[in-house]
Amino acid sequence: MNGKLFFDDEFDVEYINMPIWDQLGKIQDSESAREVVKPGKFKAVNTVQTDDGATITVTPDECQKIKDVLLQLRTPYRSKVLKTLQTSKGMKNMLRLIR
Repeated sequence: MNGKLFFDDEFDVEYINMPIWDQLGKIQDSESAREVVKPGKFKAVNTVQTDDGATITVTPDECQKIKDVLLQLRTPYRSKVLKTLQTSKGMKNMLRLIR
């Protein structure tokens, strides 16, 4: 293994980049790691990469708000919204909604 994660789940095959849900989780995990990793070695993760190539900065609090919104949706709608969030337009719209 070269340290790169591979996503071959049934739900992830249509995405070019890592699914947004997982990217949001990495941002949240990065924030919690700040407490245990030495400051000189800590490198925060604070961006998501959309399938259309945009890099968007998202805070850990915004990640939680996005996940809270998604968890309130029924599964069929949630999957549609997640597909939309894979685009820069969809992610920017969501960030406007939660800010």
